[in-house]
Parts: sequence; C-alpha cells; structure tokens
Amino acid sequence: MAKLFAILVVVASLVALASASDADPINDYCVADLASKVTINGLACKAASSAMSEDFAFRGFRKDGDTNNPLGIALAPGFAGINYPGLNTLGFALAKFNYAKGGLVPPHTHPRAAEVIYVVKGEVHVGFVDTAGKLFATSLKRGDFFVFPKGLVHFQLNVGSGHAVTISVLNGQNPGVQFSTAVFAAQPSIDTSVLARAFQLKDMDVMDLQTKFKPAA
Repeated sequence: MAKLFAILVVVASLVALASASDADPINDYCVADLASKVTINGLACKAASSAMSEDFAFRGFRKDGDTNNPLGIALAPGFAGINYPGLNTLGFALAKFNYAKGGLVPPHTHPRAAEVIYVVKGEVHVGFVDTAGKLFATSLKRGDFFVFPKGLVHFQLNVGSGHAVTISVLNGQNPGVQFSTAVFAAQPSIDTSVLARAFQLKDMDVMDLQTKFKPAA
C-alpha cells in the first residue's frame, strides 16, 4: 500500500508540473495598481470600487511603430505591468510588431509562456527549434496563425515586398524574453574561455561579440 501511495504521489506531482502555468484568479478581476510599491509575485490590485471600464480596454495598437533601426522592427506591448492593468491575474499578455521590409525579430525565448502569432498584414517567415534541434518553420500571410511552444527558441522575419504587422498573444502575464545572444551580453561578462570553447571560437572573436552585444549603459 505504501508503495502504491508513493507512485500515486509521483504521478500527481508530474501532472501538476506538466499543467503548471499562471495561477488562476480568485476574484472576478484584479486591475493592477501600477502606482503601488508593494512587491509580490505579480501586481497589487486596485480596490474593486475604483476599477473602471477603461482598465479593461486597450488602444495601444492603433499606431504603427518606428521601424527605422538595425533590425527593422517596432514592438508595442500590451502588458498588465506596463499599460494594460485589466490583464492582471488573467494569465496572458499581448504584443504587436511592425516590420519594415526585411525586418527581423531575432531568435529568442519566452521562459514563462507559449505564444500564438497572427499576421495582420504582409508575409512573415516564422519558426522555432525544438530541444532535439529540429526546425519547424513556414511562411504566413494575412489571417494566418502559428504557435511557438513555451521556452523554445523562435524568430520572425518579414519576407514580403513591403511593411508587415503581427499581433501575438502569450499565455503568461509576464512571459519574459531572452535573446540567443544573451551569453555574450551577460553582465558581468561570462569568462571568454568558456564561450570560446562552447562555440568553438577564438578568444578574440568572443571579445568582439561581447563588445557588440554589451547592453547600453
């Protein structure tokens, strides 16, 4: 009986881990109080009596962003902790990308969320790489969707003849983002010999990459 109980505990634990995501809300809503100084695993709620209809509306995607930069993209977030307090505790976030011709969202991951991307305008080549190293990639046009599984490296590239626009929904309030160049941008820097050996580069090449991707002061 004890052995059976132990097996059931292990199975239950694995199921719990497999289904883990943002916690379910315990109220009808919890509009984020962006002025609060309280630090919790999430955002403090405004009093329900002070919640307004505008807290649940979002108009941040109306304008196109400036894509005049080396990557040719502009990001507009719709996050509970930035500009959409009505999303607090609901377990998802939004993002809009504008792409100049050839615009690229470089390889990156979201450690706390999967992402569904929808093409509003243009043609965008998207893809992700699984933990076995297999690439899943395709080109999308207006009205098409694609999903990036949680935590896997993925990218987006405008392959159309002009401007492109996508909107993403991520199933985490604070999905996080980490670019594939993070090991070269780390502060303090990762030891050059570690990166040189890991990527089979010369020390000088590693130092050049660390300089290139060093965060702006």
